[in-house]
Amino acid sequence: MLSAELAQRVVDQVRPVVAHNVNIMDHRGIIIASADPTRLGTSHDGAIAALESRDIVRIERDREQAKAGVNVPLVVDGDAVGVVGVTGKPSSVEPLARVVVLTVTLLLRQEQQLNDSHWRESTLKDLLNALISEPRIGEARVGSVLSDVGRPSQPPWSLLAAFDTAGSDAPSGRLRASIAGLDHVVGIERSGVTWFLIGRAGAGVRDVVLDRLQSRRATVVAGRRSATTQELAIDARRLDIVTRAVHFGDGEVHDIARFDLEILLGQQADELSIDSAYRSLEPLSGTLRHTAAVVLDHDLSVVASATALHAHRNTVVQRLNRIQSLTGLDLRRFDDAVTMRIALTAESVAAHHDSA
Repeated sequence: MLSAELAQRVVDQVRPVVAHNVNIMDHRGIIIASADPTRLGTSHDGAIAALESRDIVRIERDREQAKAGVNVPLVVDGDAVGVVGVTGKPSSVEPLARVVVLTVTLLLRQEQQLNDSHWRESTLKDLLNALISEPRIGEARVGSVLSDVGRPSQPPWSLLAAFDTAGSDAPSGRLRASIAGLDHVVGIERSGVTWFLIGRAGAGVRDVVLDRLQSRRATVVAGRRSATTQELAIDARRLDIVTRAVHFGDGEVHDIARFDLEILLGQQADELSIDSAYRSLEPLSGTLRHTAAVVLDHDLSVVASATALHAHRNTVVQRLNRIQSLTGLDLRRFDDAVTMRIALTAESVAAHHDSA
């Protein structure tokens, strides 16, 4: 549809460089854009004739409802959507009218592509939201949406969530552009995370997508390699929780299975996570909290933890004893280590929610 806004924008652009008045009429022959505001909303006989004939109408002399000039129909995809009229001697102004018609046609096509792009993005985002929120979404629905947006595919599926580590200066859509030329994959922007839904995941497409994302130093959280539609919906919900509960930025690929604890804690109210963290961590200094996290990350090994902390083994032992004295938790015991891991994870999840 030819809008008055677009038409007037074209008229305003050509007015400073041409000596003739340019009018643009809609599909009814009504003037919707003109260098002469008094003519807006009036009927144009030449435009009506051009719409009816689908051909140029040349007017040699002024009439009551049309001035001398040419009227060239705007035909887009077989439909006459408007008319460009230029006043003046027809033989002189016809080349100008054709240029204006070409300009308007290109702008209309560009606008249509933009509208189509927005529709595709909105449709894919709706699909992702449905996967996250609807536990029994059907395979037929997923396939139908992908076909509608021109990206048909089929199971097995794989779902990735990617974070751009290039910072705020990175161009918008940088990660999504990485899948250019690939079939069976769509990119979806959602809340600062770029999601990739991959079909026929067993055919190697997933590995190609991961390689391209890693070449852009993206941090990726990956769902299972080969999923049914039901498993795809589960991965979507799990990835949604993780992307909201954990801070990522190391440029690595992480398997969603590593974040079961974060997923469990991410589903509970923040006040419960804060309480879990407070009861175990409140007595500890920042140094002791960091020491606890390092010991847990190194399988409770004092020697490996000392190396990671650049500290003497005895220093780590003294800190562990201090932690036990303040909290009652001996991190060299499995059950106590689990309690500390839950507390540290709960603190991280709650902090990430606060900053989101």
